[in-house]
Amino acid sequence: MSVRTWVGAVALATLSLARAEPAYTVEAAQVAADNPKMLAQVKRVAITQFVVQFLDRQSGMATSSGLRGGASAKATLTLAGPGVTQYQRIADALYDDAVKAVQAAGIEVIPHEQLAAHPEYAKLADSGKPSPLEDEKFIGYGGWSVSARGLPITFDSDDEESFITSSKQADPRGDHYRSMGSMLGGNSTATRWAEWNLAKGLDTHLLKVRVTVPMAFIETSGGFMMGSASYKVTPAPRLARDVTRFAFRRERDAARVRLDQHLMLAPDMVSLETLSKTTDNSGGLGAALGLLGSAQTAGEFRLNADPARYEAEVLAASRASFSAFGSVLRAKRQNP
Repeated sequence: MSVRTWVGAVALATLSLARAEPAYTVEAAQVAADNPKMLAQVKRVAITQFVVQFLDRQSGMATSSGLRGGASAKATLTLAGPGVTQYQRIADALYDDAVKAVQAAGIEVIPHEQLAAHPEYAKLADSGKPSPLEDEKFIGYGGWSVSARGLPITFDSDDEESFITSSKQADPRGDHYRSMGSMLGGNSTATRWAEWNLAKGLDTHLLKVRVTVPMAFIETSGGFMMGSASYKVTPAPRLARDVTRFAFRRERDAARVRLDQHLMLAPDMVSLETLSKTTDNSGGLGAALGLLGSAQTAGEFRLNADPARYEAEVLAASRASFSAFGSVLRAKRQNP
């Protein structure tokens, strides 16, 4: 083998290794702690929620009206490549990483087998939905919610911090990543009672883990008297702020350690493909009748991703987040 060939092979191997093992860093400033004084009370936890949201579909729509008629614009986006097989493998691996991060902060984690053996666990399972759970959404984010260790898919609005948002914000804070169906699909009251009884029976706090993985931003504009509507699709794979978090609960008291900023994933892990674009300025039925008509614009897009690359990037970013959560958790427990 010539020196040039050997150097090329080494460079290619190094590049492949770098791609297989992406590196992310999450600084303490990127993490927020809500109600940190409670964290000092946490000695042991039982993981009753572990949900990774893989948001592999998204849509946005805007309408407007004006003196010369109205307009509408709609964009839809799907992720091609990764699927439920990768999603489940990621969730299973991250469960172990979450346990290690919490243990490193000096907190005991009750084994899942012990949790599942408790009589109240059956009530917790009945209050949620089995994993994986597909979440379709007419407008906004949709995809798959995947758990680990057989834990049910449960959501409770009390697990998230409240933020004041506006529908005009392209990227509002808080939890806008679930459909009405997922919000109403479980019995949150039954979940709370089961969790409270588990916490009491096991003499423990509860740990509820959530990781949210959107893939893009879809911005839309329109409104009353604007007379036009438009959309803009921007690839933005990321771990979402606020709803990538560790939540600790004991009855009505709660604390959270969460991403306070989006953790952006490698932009080149996805490529945007335009599947179709249509514009209809004919005015529709209204124009045919001599009335004011409307213009309609629609676009269909696809994000293409290599499944192995997607898995590696999401795992690396999530592990970096969990490690930062553990560091902040340890610091807040020592100095509330």
